[in-house]
Amino acid sequence: MTVENILSVDLEDWYHICGVEDRIPEDSWPHLESRVIPNTLRILEMLGKKGVRATFFVLGFVAEKHPDLIREIKRAGHEIASHGYAHRRVYTMTPAAFRRDLNKASEILYKVAGCTVKGYRAPEWSIRDDSLWALDILQQEGFQYDSSMAPLPIIGNPYYAIIPHRLTLEKGHLWEFPPLVGKTPLASLPMGGGWGLRIFPYSLIRSCMRKLNNQGQPALIYIHPRELDSNNPQIRLPPAKEFVLNARLVKTERRLARLLDDFNFTTVSDFLFKYGSLLVS
Repeated sequence: MTVENILSVDLEDWYHICGVEDRIPEDSWPHLESRVIPNTLRILEMLGKKGVRATFFVLGFVAEKHPDLIREIKRAGHEIASHGYAHRRVYTMTPAAFRRDLNKASEILYKVAGCTVKGYRAPEWSIRDDSLWALDILQQEGFQYDSSMAPLPIIGNPYYAIIPHRLTLEKGHLWEFPPLVGKTPLASLPMGGGWGLRIFPYSLIRSCMRKLNNQGQPALIYIHPRELDSNNPQIRLPPAKEFVLNARLVKTERRLARLLDDFNFTTVSDFLFKYGSLLVS
């Protein structure tokens, strides 16, 4: 059996950057140049040529500002999921504030796309040890799956599971879909997206994906529209943040094209429908 991998897009604009609220406050967003439409259309064109469907984790703010873009994504056959509304790290919010942010995004996405979203991804993979309470809220609000727990140091926990699995919560269950991570004796490497997808040798990423596929497991890949754009507006950022956001951006489009040539991809919901009974509980 050929294993299908999972392709996902965090649909946000270039200025949705965690941890720089002092430089790009939320109240400035409506006045900033938006570049999400042309970058997203490039992604849609690439996927369309290959007949690949992906899960788009859509930021509520973007859906509110660009509803026609979300409808175009849906018309192209892709899955619409939630990235929250205001691009806040989960662990910086109270449970009540998280629920409000989650529901606001869901209401906008339902109004714009006409569908109830099944999945959620937190900005910066920010459901971690100090915000696991968010998983119960997701389950209570009717979500079927989450993709917010990174099996990596600093942003997550390297001991989190690296394959899709079902979480048992206080009042039900929730599927969890982690990003592709390369395990080495020294460290866990972020190969599924962001700077890792752009920096590490493609042969190493491909090898990690094939290893998972040979075990009957999918690899989850994620990209951001801003990563296909070499002309993002420039702002002063801390060196580490600058590296994470902008290192070797030119690689993104070429890496995505190679992945689409070398592997089969589908949406999270389609994967669950086809293979959910085979996943680890």
